[in-house]
Amino acid sequence: MDLLSSIPVSNSWPDLTSPLTPQEDKASLPSTLATLVPLLGALSDGLQIFDSEGHLIYVNAVAAELLGYATPDAYLAEHRLGAWGLTAIAFVNLANHPLEIADYPCVRALKGQPFAAQTLRYVDLHGRDRCVAVQALSIPDQTSAQPTGLVQYGVVISRPVAEPLLASPASEPCTPQLQQIANAVPSLIAYLDPQERHYFANHAYLKAFDETLDSIQGRGLQTVVGPVIYHQLQGVLHQAWQGETVNVCLPIGSFNPKKQYKHVSLMPQWLGDQLVGVYLVLSDITAHKHTNDLLQTETNFFRDSLEAATVGIWDWHFLTQKMMWSSPQEQLFGLVPGSFDGHPDTYLALVNAADRAALHAAIDQAMQPQQNFAAQFRVTLPDQSVRWLSQRGQVVRNAKGQIIRMAGVTLDITVQKEAEEKLIEQAKRDHLVAKISQEINRSTDLNEVLPQVVQDIRRLLQVDRLSIIDLQSKMLGKVTFEAHTPDTESMLTWEMRHPWAMNEAYLQKYRQGHPIAVCNVNEQSLNEGELEFLGFFQITAELTVPLLEDKKLWGLLSAQSKQPRTWQPEERRLLETLGRLVSTAVQRDRLHHRLTRANQKLQRFAYLDGLTQVANRRRFEQFLNHEWRRLMREKATLALIMVDIDHFKAFNDIYGHQAGDECLRRVAAILRTAVQRPADMVARYGGEEFAVVLPNTSVEGAETVAEKIRAHMHKQKIPHRGSQVCPFVTMSLGVAVMLPHPLKAPDDLIKIADNALYRAKEGGRDRVVCHTPASQLKTSE
Repeated sequence: MDLLSSIPVSNSWPDLTSPLTPQEDKASLPSTLATLVPLLGALSDGLQIFDSEGHLIYVNAVAAELLGYATPDAYLAEHRLGAWGLTAIAFVNLANHPLEIADYPCVRALKGQPFAAQTLRYVDLHGRDRCVAVQALSIPDQTSAQPTGLVQYGVVISRPVAEPLLASPASEPCTPQLQQIANAVPSLIAYLDPQERHYFANHAYLKAFDETLDSIQGRGLQTVVGPVIYHQLQGVLHQAWQGETVNVCLPIGSFNPKKQYKHVSLMPQWLGDQLVGVYLVLSDITAHKHTNDLLQTETNFFRDSLEAATVGIWDWHFLTQKMMWSSPQEQLFGLVPGSFDGHPDTYLALVNAADRAALHAAIDQAMQPQQNFAAQFRVTLPDQSVRWLSQRGQVVRNAKGQIIRMAGVTLDITVQKEAEEKLIEQAKRDHLVAKISQEINRSTDLNEVLPQVVQDIRRLLQVDRLSIIDLQSKMLGKVTFEAHTPDTESMLTWEMRHPWAMNEAYLQKYRQGHPIAVCNVNEQSLNEGELEFLGFFQITAELTVPLLEDKKLWGLLSAQSKQPRTWQPEERRLLETLGRLVSTAVQRDRLHHRLTRANQKLQRFAYLDGLTQVANRRRFEQFLNHEWRRLMREKATLALIMVDIDHFKAFNDIYGHQAGDECLRRVAAILRTAVQRPADMVARYGGEEFAVVLPNTSVEGAETVAEKIRAHMHKQKIPHRGSQVCPFVTMSLGVAVMLPHPLKAPDDLIKIADNALYRAKEGGRDRVVCHTPASQLKTSE
C-alpha cells in the first residue's frame, strides 16, 4: 500500500444535531460572502447559505420572514433545534405530498443533487398558509487540485408567489440576486441552454474570454471559448447533457500563453423531468496544481528512495483506529505486501511479547506535549529468525491541540543490534580476562582462586560444566577443579577415560596447541563405552583447549554442554586465552613453590651450622635481638645458657678431627633433646661452644634446663681420655637471666652468661653456674 498517496476522503454526510449559534454562524461566514452581507440583506428574495457540513451560515430578513421568524437571528437560534434549519416547517408539494427531509432544497444542494425551481406550500410559525418558489444551487469545493465531488456551499433562493407558478429556468435561469452572487466569486460561471448557447455569464467568465454580457447572449459555447477548449470540454459536456454532475481537472491552454489548470464543474438543471440547461463553472487551480505536481514528484522521489533503502513508512489514524503501511513496512514485519489489515492490534501482536510493555510506554510518552515517538523491538519472521526494528515518529494535532494521528518510519537495526551485542559480550570477556588476571596475579596460592576463576568462565560461556583436567597422573585425566550447574553431575572424584582427553590422536593435537570442538557427540564415531561415559555425565557438546607448560601438555580446560551447540569463534578464542592464562598461572605457581622451597633451603643453609644442623652464630644473634625487643615490650625475662665442652682440644688431639666433629654433632643433639619448647633456640656459638636461648624463663627454669643438659651429657658416656675432670665428655654451663631494658643490650646478657661460664670452668668444670638477677643488679650498680 502506498501510504503517501492513500489519504482517505470521507463522503459520509455529517449528522448535525447541534448547529452553531448565531454568533458562531457569523464568525464562520467566508470572507468572500461577508463583504456582501449588506448587499445580500437588501435582496427582495429570500436567501439562505449553508456550508459543506450543513451549518446555516447566512440568512437574510426575507427568508426569515417567509418562515415566520421576526429576525434572522431568531431563525438562526431556531436552527439549533434541528438539522438543515428547516425541520421546524413541514413542506408539501403542489400535489399535497409531504416533502421528505432528503428532498429539501438545502439538502439536495449540499449533496450535489440537482434541484430545479419548485413551488412548495407550508404553514409558517404564525399558522399562515404560505406558498414560495424555491430553487437551490450547489457550489463545488474548489480547495483541492483534484476534483473531490464534494460541495463547499449550498444556496437556497425563495420567493413568495400568489399562485403556484414559477418562471421556467429555461427562460430565467438566474435571478438578479443570484447573478450578483456569481459576479462576486472569482470562478468563471456560465449558464448554457440545451443548444449550448450562453444565457448568462459572470464577470470573471466575460473577462477571461474578452466578452460582454450583451455580446455573449445566445452565442454558442465553441464560438466563445474557441475550438481547443471546446474540444477539451466535449467529453464532460456529453456527461452533463446525460444528466450527470461532473467535476474534473483539465489543462486549459488557449486563452493564456501558459498552460493553466481549471477545475471544471458541470451542473445540469432540471424542470420536472426535463433537462433545461447546464451551469458551467471553471475555477483556476494552476498554482495549486503546479505545487501539487512538485510535491508529488518530490514525494515519489522520497518514497522510492525510502523503498530502495528498505525504510518502512506508517501512518496511524487515532480517530478511525486504522493504520496504513507501505510495502517495505510490511516486508520489515515479515508480511506479504498488501496483507496488513490496518488494525493496531495486529501491529502490536507482531511485536515480541517481551518488548510490548516498552512499546506501549513509548507510545504513551509520544502523547505528551513536545515529545516524539521512538521505540526499538523485535519481531519473529516466518522462518523463525528474529529481526530488530527501530521506529521513529511524530504525532499530529488539530487546531484544538487534539492528537489525531501519528506517522513515522521503520528501520531494520538487526545488524546494529547484533554488533552491539557482540561488543557487549566482548566487553564482558575482556572484563573477565582482566579480572582473572588480577586475581591470579594477586594470589599467593592458586588453589584458592582457581575455583572462582572456573566458575566465572562457566557463567560467561553459559555452559553446564567447566573443568580443569590434570593429565600428569599417568594420563588418567583427573578433574582437579570444576564448576557446574546445580543439576549437573560432578566429575571431581573421577579418574576417567575421556575420549577427547585420552585418545592419542587428540592428545597430539593438544600438544601442538590446537583446541578441539565437538558440537554433538552423537555425530562422532565413538564406541559404546565412550558413549556410555559421556551419557552418564550428560556431555553432548564440548570445547576443550590444552594447558601447556614449556610446550609440555599437562592438562585441559574443558567447557561442556548438555545440548548440541555450535561453538562460535569468539568462544574458542576466549577459552584459548583463558587457558593460556590459567596455564601461565599454574606454571608461575609451581615455579613459586619451587623457588619457595629453594629459598627455604638456602635460608636453612644461611642460618644453620653445617656440621651440627643447629642455628649458627648469625642466626643466634638475630634471634637474640628479636626476642630482646619483644620481651622488652612485654616486660618479661630472657634467659641464656652458654655451653662449653670440657677439654675439647685434647679430645681432638687424641681421637682426631672426625671424632671431634661427631662429638659436636652428638652434643648438639643432646641440646635439642633437652630444649623442647618451640620458642627456645639451640645454636653453635663457635668451636666447641654452644648457646641456648630461653625466652620468658626465670633463673630457676634456666638452671633446671642447664642441669638437664649436663645430665643427658653424662648419660652418653662418650669416652674422653684427655679430660682432667672425668673419663667421659662433660660440659660446663653458665646461666644468665635479664629483664630487657632500653638502657641494656643483648650483648650485656651474653657477657654475664660468659662470666658465669668462666666461673664454672674456674670452679672445676662439669658444672652449672648461674648469674642471678640480684647479682646482675648489684654488678650494674
